[in-house]
Amino acid sequence: MLIKEQNIMTNKTETFISYLLDFYGPGGVYDFGVTRDDILLALGIRLARNTVLPFDGDSMDREMVRDIILEAKPQLATI
Repeated sequence: MLIKEQNIMTNKTETFISYLLDFYGPGGVYDFGVTRDDILLALGIRLARNTVLPFDGDSMDREMVRDIILEAKPQLATI
C-alpha cells in the first residue's frame, strides 16, 4: 500500500470510529457504552470475516461492526 493510500485509509478509519462512537458510544444515539477499543477489535474482525464486501465506512459497515460488538458483549444488547 502506498503512503498516500495508507493516509486515506487512516483518515477513513478515524472518521468511521467517530461515526460509530456517535451512534453506540457513551451519549450516542444508541448508547451501548461502546469504546474505541471495542470498535477497533470489531472492525478488525469485520475486515477479516468479509473480504468480498469492501470497507466503505458506511451504514452497512456500521451495522456489521455493531453486530460483532454485540456478539462479543451480549450484555450490551439489553441496554
